[in-house]
Amino acid sequence: MKKYLDVGLGCLVVGLGALGVVVPGLPTTPFLLLASWLFYRSSPRLQQWLLASWLGKYIRSYQRRGGMTATQKAGAVGALTVVLFVPNAKNDDI
Repeated sequence: MKKYLDVGLGCLVVGLGALGVVVPGLPTTPFLLLASWLFYRSSPRLQQWLLASWLGKYIRSYQRRGGMTATQKAGAVGALTVVLFVPNAKNDDI
């Protein structure tokens, strides 16, 4: 039962990690690291699939460097800055 729970949670967390690629402010790497750990405990085949998929580059990058590169950090800060300072498009006439 625990194995199936780990696989299910791993799949859910992979989905959140994939969503984090396109949604600013939603982390990608922590979700993918958690999914990799869950798959490691429950299904080595799924862990290998995750590492071989296009999402695996985030995990491998974290394993190699221990975190984000300077370019990734600058991009994240830039995206968050734009989101925070874009004027709120309210219609005050309604």
